[in-house]
Amino acid sequence: MIKIDRVVVGHLETNCWIVSNDKGDIAVIDPGDDTDAICAVIDGLAPEHKNAGAVILTHGHFDHVGSADEVADDNGSFVYMSEEEFSFIQGEQGTGGREFDLEAPVPIVDFKFHDGDTLKVGALKFDVIMTPGHTPGSVCLLLQDDTDEQKYYLFSGDTLFAQSIGRTDLVGGDETKMTQSLERLDTLPDNVEVFPGHGTTTTLELERAINQFWPR
Repeated sequence: MIKIDRVVVGHLETNCWIVSNDKGDIAVIDPGDDTDAICAVIDGLAPEHKNAGAVILTHGHFDHVGSADEVADDNGSFVYMSEEEFSFIQGEQGTGGREFDLEAPVPIVDFKFHDGDTLKVGALKFDVIMTPGHTPGSVCLLLQDDTDEQKYYLFSGDTLFAQSIGRTDLVGGDETKMTQSLERLDTLPDNVEVFPGHGTTTTLELERAINQFWPR
């Protein structure tokens, strides 16, 4: 059985998603700030039996990576990011927080992944879907429920929000690539539950119906 906890962190109210199962496997997606709050949730999941697993980053902006190193250190986890995104944040813009005076250091990334890879965190298996547009190396992560083959969860970072999409006017953004990324997501089934980087959860069925940015 898969359990998904949300911790809203930082000035931009970023969703940090903590994904776990009854085997004690844990993956932390986008720990942008508030290390103590994130680790408190992790500690409460299965203190007597847990596999620290992974910290997975959907992209490299400061509000999604700010606590990655600390959370990984506290839990003995490895940090994962797409190779394209890791290369991008080596540039002058870094993690993109300077215009907000909220810069975060570039995280230490243990493993770099690519489009089509499957990230295995114990029994949790995240399929990588490259979705550039917000940044050059942004990804969405698709997880199939291990107890229900008809149930899918999409961790969409800053690519897709409820009734909106991520900005394309920041450094590295690209409106054309964002449209192409949404077209990729449009190939997924309606019953996919979406867990975005900001705001409330949604479904692909709902976004197809009401999101003004959805490709028609």
